[in-house]
Amino acid sequence: MNIHYCPDFDQMSQKGADLVHLAIAKKPNLLFCAASGGSPTGLYKLMVKKHHSNSEFFNRIHVVKLDEWVGLPENSEFTSEFDIQQKLLQQIEIPSERYLSFNAQTKNPKAECERVQESLGKIGPIDICILGIGQNGHIALNEPAKSLSVDCHVAKLSEITLSSGMIQNVGVLLEEGMTLGIGNILRSKMVILLIAGKGKEKALKALLKKEITPQLPASMLWLHPNVHVIIDESSIAS
Repeated sequence: MNIHYCPDFDQMSQKGADLVHLAIAKKPNLLFCAASGGSPTGLYKLMVKKHHSNSEFFNRIHVVKLDEWVGLPENSEFTSEFDIQQKLLQQIEIPSERYLSFNAQTKNPKAECERVQESLGKIGPIDICILGIGQNGHIALNEPAKSLSVDCHVAKLSEITLSSGMIQNVGVLLEEGMTLGIGNILRSKMVILLIAGKGKEKALKALLKKEITPQLPASMLWLHPNVHVIIDESSIAS
């Protein structure tokens, strides 16, 4: 695991962008896994900037969405779909034929996860997987548990995740999410874990202990040969 300490959010984002752009330059048709949320926002801005300076740079990549909430109303701006579309996909002009996504409005989340897993099996493995980390150490929506799912699955959200500020502002009761599994993540050729924001200190300290446990899903990344953990030190309390 490669640990990168950056003094602020901008430099964390720049480090992530450098890794992403170098990988795409080497393999223009790679499969990129996009996470929603605040941590990758700066990275996506730099990818958009790259697109503006070179409109053909992203014209062969494929994108898969990391996860999605279950139970949000149609046209909700709190879906992962809305977040990723606004911040990245529409900005770098990724068409639907090069995008694999969980349907936020599905009536059958289990079947939707099976569909995404089958499709990922045909186009995968993922080349670059972007992750954030939850306050309880979850990655994607793989929550702490006695055991972790390998493939795409419907995840029951933990109390800590449900108590986050974003979910409390949604206005509807959420209990589940659809997510890539730990196996999907570990089969990725490169993982970039961006750690930024208050409340992440405990999870980071636990991760750096190098102890692997399903109670800290992010610790499974120690099993991967090519992980970059990029930390915004300015937002992590001492």
